[in-house]
Amino acid sequence: MKNRRHWKMLLLIGILIHSELASWPYFERLSNIQPQFSPTDLARDARADSFRYTSAEPSGGFCLDGSPPSWPAFKYLKGEIVGNLTKTRTMALDNKGVIHSLGYKSDMHIKTDVRDDSIERSAQGYKGFIGNVISSDGYTYFLPAYSSSMGKLKRSTGEITLGKKFVSCPQVRSGAEGANGIIYMPSYTKTLKIYTLNTKTGQTGSFTPPQPGSFGHVWGAAADPDGNVYMPPALGNKILKIDKNGTSFLLEGKPVTSGTSGLNVKYVGATYVGSVNKVFCLPRTGKKILIINCADDSYEEIDLPADYLKVANKNKNFHGFLAPDGWLYSTFWGDTKCFRVNPLTQEIQWKDYEHEFMDGHPTVKEGSGIMSLGTGYSTCALTNGNDVYLGLAGTSRAIKLEFKR
Repeated sequence: MKNRRHWKMLLLIGILIHSELASWPYFERLSNIQPQFSPTDLARDARADSFRYTSAEPSGGFCLDGSPPSWPAFKYLKGEIVGNLTKTRTMALDNKGVIHSLGYKSDMHIKTDVRDDSIERSAQGYKGFIGNVISSDGYTYFLPAYSSSMGKLKRSTGEITLGKKFVSCPQVRSGAEGANGIIYMPSYTKTLKIYTLNTKTGQTGSFTPPQPGSFGHVWGAAADPDGNVYMPPALGNKILKIDKNGTSFLLEGKPVTSGTSGLNVKYVGATYVGSVNKVFCLPRTGKKILIINCADDSYEEIDLPADYLKVANKNKNFHGFLAPDGWLYSTFWGDTKCFRVNPLTQEIQWKDYEHEFMDGHPTVKEGSGIMSLGTGYSTCALTNGNDVYLGLAGTSRAIKLEFKR
């Protein structure tokens, strides 16, 4: 009888532990697209910016004792690429562990090797690109901001090719893959146009959607797993949605302001977070975070902390990223300060990395190699496992953020 009661007790404890773990909310991480069980699953995974689900984190992005996760460690990569200019605004990872960054306004091809945390500049460079789209066809695309050609990286081999796709420069800086393998790219122009690339046929097109304001400029796009694409305003005050059928319309709701006005850029970038089925948009010069609920197309703006805004640079962020710990982080642009938001609780925290930027030197300028804040400390970001690599901007040294495993 004692042995029978003992085994029943162990069985009950096992069931309770399994149930508790199964009920923990899951978080996503950016990674290389891995083979899935079906082509449909692969396409949905790519449309969600290659997020993969894991239950490694406890609920709410907090540690087991209820405290927030520790801030990531700051590290400079080996190697330097000098020059007082914004070097790149693109990052694409191949399957061998090399990040390819093409030039913005100057010929560049920067290779970041995640295996030994080093950077180098290739002899052959390319320019005119801002932003990337990780596609379900095995390629990552470089978007034409100042070029009539699109670049693409074949992730399996690391090969980069360019193809002239447009008669003139479309001036796009962001994009997302929607349904049926179609990439939608909004223009950063007064009259907003949407350029399209069908990844199955290679055909391109364009159309004029409903305008999000007097200034149509958009610099951000994110897709949910169903293929709906959301585009926050950079200078306008309305959110554009392109549904899975390719129909475009503005979301109903109050004007989007981000606490700023005029030609101040509100939002740059958009990130889909599957654990809450929402798109998060972090501000460039604004004072709020835009959150779009993909379940019902409602949205809200939440305030950045007042103590942070008192000390932050106006150009506080370039493009946020979803980190391995489940929080969304800003990237350094004109500031050494970083803020983060918990997508489940909407708690916002911030930290100044000035000391880490100095790296033992008297000033941040000497430590980072930056010559002007206008060229930025970093641009885009790419998550690989428990590490986040930041795009090289106006500094000579590239940055990596290491998250605890």
